[in-house]
Amino acid sequence: MSDIHFSDSTIFAIGLSGALMMILPVILFIVLKIKKNIPVKPVFIGAAAFFLFAIILKLPLAYLLYYADNPVAKEINNNPWLYYLFAGLLAGVFEESGRFIAYKTILKNDKKRITSLAYGTGHGGFESLYIGYKMLTIIALAFIVNSGDTAQLTQGVSPEQMALMEEQIRQYASVDIVYALLSVVERAVAISFHMSMSFLVFKAANDKKSLWLYPLAVILHALLDFTIVFTKFGVPMYAFEIALAVFSVTALILAYKLVYKKYEDPAEQPVTAD
Repeated sequence: MSDIHFSDSTIFAIGLSGALMMILPVILFIVLKIKKNIPVKPVFIGAAAFFLFAIILKLPLAYLLYYADNPVAKEINNNPWLYYLFAGLLAGVFEESGRFIAYKTILKNDKKRITSLAYGTGHGGFESLYIGYKMLTIIALAFIVNSGDTAQLTQGVSPEQMALMEEQIRQYASVDIVYALLSVVERAVAISFHMSMSFLVFKAANDKKSLWLYPLAVILHALLDFTIVFTKFGVPMYAFEIALAVFSVTALILAYKLVYKKYEDPAEQPVTAD
């Protein structure tokens, strides 16, 4: 790891990327609040559900599958197909289940379709905030690596994990301004995908005949996350990002037109005279 160095331009690019990722959902919320007057409650519920299901509840299983010292984790880490298959399944199952449970419990009385728009803003927006924050923490990592005092990073790390860690740090050290800006575009694309999945799961939670949209959302989410495996076998990252954008935007357009627009909000209760 002693041959890895973060240039000043790389540190700047990482910081810019992280900052823009954190600003992006704030801008989205402001625009939708002004244009659509989205309710605030589902935004915060979406953010909280992402934190609970995608980070807290998923962590123990992810640890067993990826980081624990066991034969299963070793096999997964040595096989890119298995690695990204399980990563996709974990994301799909936990995040879409979080959506479904939130709609069926805390948001069970929020039946208007705009609830799904607000929820998607919170879910996708918080993920962007979280990843942006993680990008900013890489700056601290950069200074540690540049100082040469990496013992604190490698203490208690197995050889397999050490190899993965070094590969990841090398990728961070190669970040340039173009990559940083593209990563922000990727976050915008990811938010659009979360919007479309929020539409599908909202319909599934509020219409028994459409319950099949919930497992469909799980499958689509898992499939989307799994496809990054192809970048490990020669597919250029820019080509993958373009395909990802096309898929996500298409999913958003279809979900908006076929699910969101066609969903009938509950009729307002008529006001009767006493």
